[in-house]
Amino acid sequence: MNWGRLLLLVPALAGLFYTFQRMDNSFVETPQAPAALPRYTLRGAELTRFDSDGSASLYGQADTIDYFDDQSGRAQNLHVKLLDDGDTTWQLSAPAANLPAHQRRFMLEGPVEADSQWPDNGKAFAMHSPYLWIDPDRHEIDTDAAVDLQSPMRNGSAVGMRSNWIEQTLELLHNVRMSYAAAP
Repeated sequence: MNWGRLLLLVPALAGLFYTFQRMDNSFVETPQAPAALPRYTLRGAELTRFDSDGSASLYGQADTIDYFDDQSGRAQNLHVKLLDDGDTTWQLSAPAANLPAHQRRFMLEGPVEADSQWPDNGKAFAMHSPYLWIDPDRHEIDTDAAVDLQSPMRNGSAVGMRSNWIEQTLELLHNVRMSYAAAP
């Protein structure tokens, strides 16, 4: 047996043993997964969506849109006009929007501010809601959140709302409250 090699091996084993012992006594922090970074970012983005007949049905602008590997997206400072035969039926704005992966509809995240017209008389109203879905395929906007509608002659609130911007319908769904001002 070679005593020289054995003498060199003993300090190496002692060092290794000491290292393993310190690892057991120390707190080893597990690295966390980094936040998902966008695959690409669009700045000053503009979007026009056309229906099958070639007419524009939606026009949108966003300061930024981030797209991710899972095909989802996030938009910042979004402004949307919903169109019927070139006429604006709804104007909506929100500080953020969520574009879920593999879906065409998207959610405006609030506070959402919108302007439209009452279907029965064509008078303008303003609407506020914490969030709102836009479905360009069905030409619908909807929410199950609280909505507040304000106009000079009529004000209302409800929980939940649905509207088709081509048919120009408006449905207030639950706990609907309306107040009317008398005409002068």
